[in-house]
Amino acid sequence: MTSLQTTLAYLDAGSGSMILQLLVGGFAAAGVAMKMYWKRIKGIFGRGDDDSSTVTTAADAPTERDAPQS
Repeated sequence: MTSLQTTLAYLDAGSGSMILQLLVGGFAAAGVAMKMYWKRIKGIFGRGDDDSSTVTTAADAPTERDAPQS
């Protein structure tokens, strides 16, 4: 005995709009997350020789001449 049952599925315009909004929102959220964590993501996939940009040398250090006078 085989039972054939008809399944009625209907997607109206509201359902399609909701699916589209879900996709656009997901891409936007992923973009914001990447922007917030870009340095960590870059550190994972980077080569690691980007640390020299954060090192302060003696030439970059402020001197007494650079200090604001009151």
